[in-house]
Amino acid sequence: MPVPAGAIAERRLIDRLLRARAFTPDTAQPLADLRWVEGRRLQRLLAKHVILEPQPGRYYLDGPALADRFAWQRWVRAVALMFVILALMVTLFLSGVTTSRIAF
Repeated sequence: MPVPAGAIAERRLIDRLLRARAFTPDTAQPLADLRWVEGRRLQRLLAKHVILEPQPGRYYLDGPALADRFAWQRWVRAVALMFVILALMVTLFLSGVTTSRIAF
């Protein structure tokens, strides 16, 4: 299944800060050499307070906000999966109803 470029960029940003153990303002790290899509995703994560900027150009992860974001993403995926399963069940039911009325 293809993954959107924004999701990949978000994961790269989070992984960079996780590997650098940037969890507090004291351990904040610079994020240099960002691609265009990574810069856009960084702005989004800053707006959602998942990544914080205590000093200009230095960033760290807010652990509870990151955990909340991951939980929300899991919930959205679970709801989407339930809708797909429901749609398949309705399709199978309707196809069973139409084929069962065919007389041989």
